[in-house]
Order: sequence, then structure tokens, then C-alpha cells
Amino acid sequence: VSRDNTLREITEILGRRNKANVLIVGDAGVGKTALVNGFAQNIVEEKVPAGLAGAIIFELDYGSLIAGASYKGEVEDRLKKIIGEIRQFDKAILFIDEIHILLDKQGGASGAANLLKPELARGNLTIMGTTSIDNYTKFIEPDEAFNRQFELIKIEEPDEPTAKRMLQKIIPKYEEHHNLKAGDEVIAEAIRLSKRFLKERSLPESAIDLIDHTMAGVRLMADISPAKIKSLKEELDQFGQDMEAHFAELQWFSTDLKNQISPILFSKLDEEENGQPLNTGAEVFEACQKVLEKLERMAGETIESLNKSDIGAIVSGRTGIPLGKIQSKERERLMSTEEHLQRRVIGQDHALKSIAEAILESRSGLNKAGQPIGSFFFLGPTGTGKTELAKSLAEFLFQDESFLIRFDMSEFKEEHSAALLYGAPPGYVGYEEGGLLVNKIRQKPYSIVLFDEIEKAHTSVFDIFLQILDEGKLHDRLGKEGDFSNALILFTSNIGSDYIVESFNKGEIPPSDTLMEIMSNYFRPEFLGRLTEIVPFAPISKDNVVKIFEIHLKSLLKTLDEKGIKLEMEPEAKEKLALSGYTPKYGARPIVGVIRSQLRRPLSRMIISDQITRGSVVRLSMDENEKVVWKID
Repeated sequence: VSRDNTLREITEILGRRNKANVLIVGDAGVGKTALVNGFAQNIVEEKVPAGLAGAIIFELDYGSLIAGASYKGEVEDRLKKIIGEIRQFDKAILFIDEIHILLDKQGGASGAANLLKPELARGNLTIMGTTSIDNYTKFIEPDEAFNRQFELIKIEEPDEPTAKRMLQKIIPKYEEHHNLKAGDEVIAEAIRLSKRFLKERSLPESAIDLIDHTMAGVRLMADISPAKIKSLKEELDQFGQDMEAHFAELQWFSTDLKNQISPILFSKLDEEENGQPLNTGAEVFEACQKVLEKLERMAGETIESLNKSDIGAIVSGRTGIPLGKIQSKERERLMSTEEHLQRRVIGQDHALKSIAEAILESRSGLNKAGQPIGSFFFLGPTGTGKTELAKSLAEFLFQDESFLIRFDMSEFKEEHSAALLYGAPPGYVGYEEGGLLVNKIRQKPYSIVLFDEIEKAHTSVFDIFLQILDEGKLHDRLGKEGDFSNALILFTSNIGSDYIVESFNKGEIPPSDTLMEIMSNYFRPEFLGRLTEIVPFAPISKDNVVKIFEIHLKSLLKTLDEKGIKLEMEPEAKEKLALSGYTPKYGARPIVGVIRSQLRRPLSRMIISDQITRGSVVRLSMDENEKVVWKID
């Protein structure tokens, strides 16, 4: 569909007297195999020249070719027999999908390509092959003798109008399979969202698979049996007698419920039932009840067609990004971005305000298209919350801290190690793996990318930063593209810490022009000029240390609560422990270690020795010697 010019070119090449071999190269999903099928269809419909009329296309089954091969040369012997069989047919064409595997020394058939070379050179065999751009560069292009036997045809991803025409021809087969309709608006939405959010594969395949997945999800949602719903409700009711005691089990049930049911259902729930933090057993229980009630009502509904929100729900489920119109609750959440971040990052109000404004700009759609969500340079002393803010942003924007991609730039201080970020040059170790940075962002295109202690990186690294900040894209040496347009870029450094501490101690916020002047002694002006903002971090005051201690303590308290154990501290004991985790040099960084050594480890020993069990209350207080003492009730 819509590849007539390319099909004509393929037909012309295969009609040659010499080197009538075609190698179709393109990214995954652009329709390479579909072109071969289209050419075969033209043969059947007699839409080819007389020289190709009646041609037969044989597809090589690579898995069967190497299956069970136990001695050297067995694969080649099998291939010889296949070629011999094919040559008995007039106008035979051998189609090899992923043809690069014949040259991959790890693939078990590296000698097969050498067997084909003389056959191709003599014109005894006609081959159509497909491969990706990466694999062409990695395996085929270096083998000049094999490569020159083929005429290369590069297939680009179709534009959106072309992709829409393709899908209008293809989707009816899926409509028949799922017994659901997908109108032009749904097709256009699938293409738009695939292009923007599902960049690991290309159009049209990415949009086709998205519609197929959505149809399957809608059908699963509609076809869930009343018996299944009843079983889920009975399982939930088991926790109704003592919801707080079963908080952990209810959380597991809620997660499992979401995994069992299509995200499309969750997109149809009211905002107050979806996406809000659930902090008690009663809240989780009530939310699960509402989901099951909604599911029970929808189970009886007749669904005949998809809508745009169904497509958005599947994409949102894959990426963790809220899509479509900003609903009222989501709007309220975004407007309170600064307050949300303040729950985890203490004493950095100026930094949080700058970040919150950038997020609002991005979600409103007013930021420059193609560029990252924002690029911020965090400056300040150690232990002031720079990395903690990065984690908080990942949790706030993407609902999970795992969406933080962190690079310790002290590991890339040498030129050869810096090359790992963008890919080693040809002939060097690591060339075939591509660039670490591109690989990471392709795995998680929606993420916070943190470059920690950037001043320690080799100067060559800043060339790739310029490209990322300016274009929102980066190509490694294999030609693979990393898209940073859905990422927030953060840099951290301790440069200028003395000046920053001095300014904040005077009650002043360090001015941007002075910070820029300090940084210009270490970084190139074209790099600094592309940053959204330079954000100074204030030194941690003693007044904020207890608040930070309480935030880090929450994880331990939650774990103990799940075991039915309570930990209570008098204010004096809490302050004593908190201040023991603070130093002017390292800020609040040692607090995590204090919690581990002074609380978590002693509690672990008590649990193992049965000194404390479910129902125990552990109290910490101060004695007359200002030492923390433990009491177990």
C-alpha cells in the first residue's frame, strides 16, 4: 500500500540480466517484508513484466536451516541442497528475511554467505533480502564481496498521511478478527500517538500493533465473565474485616487487579478513583470496590467500536504518561507540583519553584517542539538534595523512581571511556554495542536523565550535550537515534559551592549572571547558553535536618507497620539521631546511613531474636545523659 514507486524499483532490479538481487534496508516496522509480499501479489495478479511473469518466491526458513546442525559444514551442505532444489525452477527467487544472520559469526551459519557469493556473482541465483539499518552497517556493509552483489533499497518511515492510507487498507482485517470498528479518527490518533510516544518502532507497524492491542484490550474488558468478577469481589471481601491490618495484601490485590484488567477500564474511571495516592487500607479497599463495580456495569455493555481515549489509555499504560486532555484532578496535581516535591526535598524552595514552572510549561504544550522538557543545572554543596530532587521528579512525572537514568560522570573522565556514551569508533571494542546514552534513552524515552558531577567528564562529552539540548536527538556511531524530547535533562556540580553557601547565609539567592560567570571558567558558553536554568541549592540548615530525617524514616515505619510493629520516638530522641546524620561538609547525606546503622539493624536483630513481634511497640527516648534509650512494650 502506497509503495508503488518502491515496488517498481524492485521490479526493475529483479528484471536485470546481472546482479538482479535486492537488499531492502529500513528500521523495524517500516514495511520491508510487506514490500516483498506486495511484489509477490503483483506476480499473482500479472502486474510484472514478461521476464518476471510466473516467478516463484521461496522463503528461507533460517531456524530450520540450522536446527540440529552438529558438525562443521552441515549448515552449508543443507543450503547447497536448497539452492539445488530452487534452481530446478525457472524464474526462482530466494527471499531471506533478516539476511544479516548469514554473516553473523554467532548465528551458526556464517559460512552460508561464502557459499552464496559465487552463486550470486555468476548470476545463478536471485535473492531478495531484508535487514535493519543497524545490522546492515554491522554485518553486511563490511563484507564488500557480499554487499556489492545487491542493489540497496532504503525504506524510510512513511509520513502520517501515507501511514493513514496504509492503515485504512490494513485495519479492516483486524476489525473482522476482533469484531470491533476503528474509524478514521481512531486510526489518526493511533498514528499520532505512535509517532510521538512509541518510537522504538516505526510506522506503520507501530500504529497497527497499537490498534490491535487496543482492540484486544477492549474485547477482554467487555468479555470478562460475571463469574470472574464475583470471584474477585469475594477475594476482596476477605480483607474487609480489618483493612489496616491487611494493608499490604490490599496493595498487592490492587496491583494484581490492574494487571488482570485492561488499562482502558482504568481510563474510564473517574479521576478521583484513578491515579491518586492511597495511603490507608480503607482507601485501597474502597478504590478496588469501585473498580469492580464499574467493571460489573461495563461487562453487560455492547461495545462495537474503539474511540480515541481507548488508544490513549493503552499508550498511557505502556509509558506511564497521562495523555489527552488534562482532566480536572490532573490539572490540580500539576498546579501543586511544587508542593508535591516539597514533601521529599526540604529547604530548596527556589529550586523547586523553577522546576515546577518548567513542568507546567511542558504539559501546557507551549515549550519548543522537539527539545527536552527542560534542562537544568543543579549547583550546590554535597548533601543538599540534588539527587533526591531528581528521584522525586521521576516519581512525580512517571509514577516510579526507576524512570531516573543516572550517569556518574566521574566514570567518563578519559576520552576512551567518554566514547562509551556515544559509541566506540569502528574497530574498537564496544563498537557493535552502540552508544550507552542512546541505548538507555531508547529503552526509557520518558525519563529523567541525570548527569551527576558533570565537571568530571571529558570535554568531548559536551559535544553530545549540545546536540541533545538543541535538537532533542542524538545518533550513536551505529546510526541509532535516541529521542530526548520526552525527557527532563539534569546536570549537577559542586562548582561555586563556597559562593552559593555564602550568598544563602546572607539571606540572598545567588544571581544567575554571577553563577554563569563562575561556571564559564569550567564550561563552554554555548553549552551554558542552551540550559533552561541554573538552579542553586541552599546549604541544609539544622532546622531542616529533622524534617529530612522524618522523610527518610517513612520507608522503615511503613515496613514495620506491615509487620504489625510500631516505632515511636520522643522529639528529643528524633532530633538527636537526625543531627548525628548531619555535617556541614556532607550536608544531610549521612542521614540514610544513620537510619540503617542506628535503627534498621538493631530492629532487625530484635525481630530475628523474637524480642519484638506483631503487636510490639518500640519507644525511643532520651535519658539524663542525653543518650537514646530503647523500650519495648
